Formats: sequence, structure tokens, C-alpha cells
Amino acid sequence: MNHQKHDLLTLFALPLLAISAQASADYKADIGYTALQAELAAAIPSGSGVKVTQVEASTGTDSADDPIFAPDPSVGTMTGKTFSYPGLTCSTPPCIPSVFSGHAMGVADRFYGNSLSIAQGISDIHSYEVNQWLNSLNKSNGRATTSDRRIANHSWAGTADSPAETSNILRSVDRQVDLNEYIQVAAATGSPLIGNAYNTISVGLTNGSSLSSVAVDATYVAGRAITDIVAPASAVSNSTPIVSAAAALLVETGHEQTDLSLGYRTVTSAGTIYNAERSETVKAILMAGADRQTSNTSGYGDITDYRSTGHQTDNGLDDRYGAGQVNIYNSYQIMTAGEQNSLQDGGSNNGQIGMSGFDYDDHFGGASGSNDLAIYSFTTNTDETLAASLVWNLGVSNTSAMNTTLHHLELSLVDVTEAATIAFSDSIVDNTQNLFLSSLIAGHNYQLQVSSLEGAIDWDYSIAWNRTINAAPVPLPAAFWLFGSALASLVGFQRKGSLT
Repeated sequence: MNHQKHDLLTLFALPLLAISAQASADYKADIGYTALQAELAAAIPSGSGVKVTQVEASTGTDSADDPIFAPDPSVGTMTGKTFSYPGLTCSTPPCIPSVFSGHAMGVADRFYGNSLSIAQGISDIHSYEVNQWLNSLNKSNGRATTSDRRIANHSWAGTADSPAETSNILRSVDRQVDLNEYIQVAAATGSPLIGNAYNTISVGLTNGSSLSSVAVDATYVAGRAITDIVAPASAVSNSTPIVSAAAALLVETGHEQTDLSLGYRTVTSAGTIYNAERSETVKAILMAGADRQTSNTSGYGDITDYRSTGHQTDNGLDDRYGAGQVNIYNSYQIMTAGEQNSLQDGGSNNGQIGMSGFDYDDHFGGASGSNDLAIYSFTTNTDETLAASLVWNLGVSNTSAMNTTLHHLELSLVDVTEAATIAFSDSIVDNTQNLFLSSLIAGHNYQLQVSSLEGAIDWDYSIAWNRTINAAPVPLPAAFWLFGSALASLVGFQRKGSLT
């Protein structure tokens, strides 16, 4: 792989449209934040302690020909925030930009600003121009750098000067996520950078359009599902930081509430990462908690025909909406339900799971003594809806070659009562599998099953699920039934004759 500096990219900041204070308040209700706030009050997570990065395309150059990319720290909504600019060089540190970006300011307001954001507790921000950030990902020997950051927001899109360099960048980004638990939240666009990466959380719009990946190389192929999740906003520059902020609330929760996890890993620079806050887990929880149908008040469209004809992806998503619209209330409930092992990994009560929850399996696939099947069992007491997401990372070797490994896992739902597999997701080009069923039958025994679609492997995954009770039909008054019976008799009588 070529590890030259990335300074020949075709990049652009994505459109950023102003929204009113009323609209901002409405979006918080639309994504479940208002409900979570009402339930938790002062205990609601705010992103406190989560170190983040904001990566921006330059909107121009200043008088010294330096890029303009950073939000203005002097604005009131940035009070209490500490900004660093690791990509800048100057004769007398600390280096501070002389001109600030309006686009970056709009993104910052939604990511961590003190008015619009749901993650106002974020206070430690690294601000980068895109090329500066890309050049920070790899050492001169081709190995990955380390980072103490947990989330990076990318409200930009673009392409490199060659397919090989685009591939190099995508691999570098995916490697950072997998090795360093460095969550990358990226705008979903028609450009390969960086929403085409496997391990990112790719964000679209609630009123968005169909998207799929473009061909880059044998790993980053065309036709993959690109949009993972959407948010209600006027443009993807706005929707992306909304999801970044939601991810920050989950990272804080997973890190502070250590009892939610059954294990952890230690990452150089980042420290202890509990299973609840891993990159795969946060992505799975956001996707499983997403709304597949919405009634928004913010005026940015609604999801009314999820996975309708022509919009169904092989991994169980909608090519316009991904898993649906982010709902931080649902996702918080999934995370705080805690990690629950599969039957094969010693899950309690023979692998019975609760209404919501997650699991991280660090060894799966049949190799090295690992299980090649994971069963999560449950029984419905009433009619239910199930949303479940299985997520695993693309592996990228920590060498200059950056060789990739994409395993193929399957997620299925078995109705044990009927002895039948009633749904499955088995895309061979994606690294998420997803199920959404609204017709689970009361009194039936079910199994969520994770299996491998290849030979013996030893890999890790996260799965998250959310079961909700279906609303009971509203009883109809007796007078209606009398009317209905009469109408049925009339229709039956008419069908005996000609209706032409």
C-alpha cells in the first residue's frame, strides 16, 4: 500500500442549512431525546468525558493560505469547550486558526453545542481539516497510529486522486475503528469517502433517497448498503452530528455504568473500553433502536413505507433509511438492559434474553474452540415487534499491506413453536445483518440465531435487539358490528349477480 500524504483529494463540505430554534427543539422530540430527558431528568447522559474529533473539508483559505475548517470557539454555544488543532503547525504553539468556518460551526452546534446538541457535556474537541486528519492515521511504516479519541464526525464527502488512494484511505479509516475503538460517524453520500468504509456509522436523511456503495476495489465493492441510519434534518451535514451526539451519550453510558458489560478490552491511548461502548456494540444498538416508522414534528419528512418494494437490501435494511431514524430513547433502553450471553456462552436461564439488550462475543465461528452457533431465546407473552442488528468489523492488518478480512455471518429468527425459520439476513457483501418483524405471535417460543456462512473462523461480533409489545386493536362499538354485518350481507348478495 502507498502511504503518501493525502493532499490530492477532491473534497467538499456538504450543504448546511440553517434551522430555527423551534425546529431544533422538535428534532430532539423526534429522536426520543425529550422522552429520555423526561424519564431521567438530571441523570440523563450528556456526553461528558467523551473525547471527540470534528473533521471538516476546508471552505477556503485565510491570508496565510491556510485552510479554513474549524468552528469558532468564541461563540457562546462553545462556552466550556476546549479545542485543540493537532494538524496545525506554527512557530509559536499552541497553534490556533485565524479564520473560522461557518459550516464547521453548524456541525459543532449539533454535535456538542450548548443549545442545539443532545450531547452538550462534550468538552474536549480535536478539530482537523480532512487532509490533516487522514495524514494522522498511519505511521511512516504503514502501521496504525493510536488515539485517545472515541468518536469522530465527518460532515464532508469526496474522492481521492486514484482508486488505489481511495482504497488506502478507506482501509486506514476501517483499521482505526477496529484497532482503536475509534467510532467514525460519516455522512452517507454518493461519494466513496468515507461513507463507503465498512466500519463507519453512515448517516442519511429521514427524507433521503436511495444509496448504495460505489466500486473501489475487490474489498470495497459496488452494491453494498451504505446508509446505516438516518436523522431528521435539512442536510446530511446536519443529520450526521445528531447521530454522533447520540453515539456520545451511549459511549458515556457504557463507560460509566460498568455493570452493563460482561467484559472489556484495553486500548493503547484510549484505555479501558467496556463491551457496551465498543464500536460494534454502539453501532448495533443505534440500529436496533431506530424507528422504522415516524411521525415527526420537525418538518424533515417521515418514514412511512419502510422496506417497501424496490428498497429492500440483502442485509435487511432500507436503501433510503438504513435501519430507520435514530431514537436515543430506544437505544439507551437497549444499552441499559445490559449484556446478555447466548446459550452457547453460558447465558442465564438457558440463554433466555429480555425485551431488549445486547451481547458482545469475542470468539465466534468454530475455530480455536469457539462456538459456531449463538442462540438467544425468548418467549412472547403477547404479540410483539422485533428489531435486531448484528454488527462485526472488517479486519485490516496492522501492516503496510493493510490486508482486509471480511467474514460472512448470518442472523436468523426461528419460531421454535412452529419449527420454522421465519426470517433471515445473509448478505455476503455487508458487515451488518438486520431483522425487523412486526408480527411475532403471543405464546410462541423464538430463537435469534447467529451463524457463520463460511468455514471455521475466530471473530467477534455485537448483536442488539429491541422487542416491543404491539398495540392492542381498539374495540369497536356494537353498533358498528351491526352495520358491518348488514354491509357484509349486502356485498354477498351483490356478488351473486353482475357487478358490471
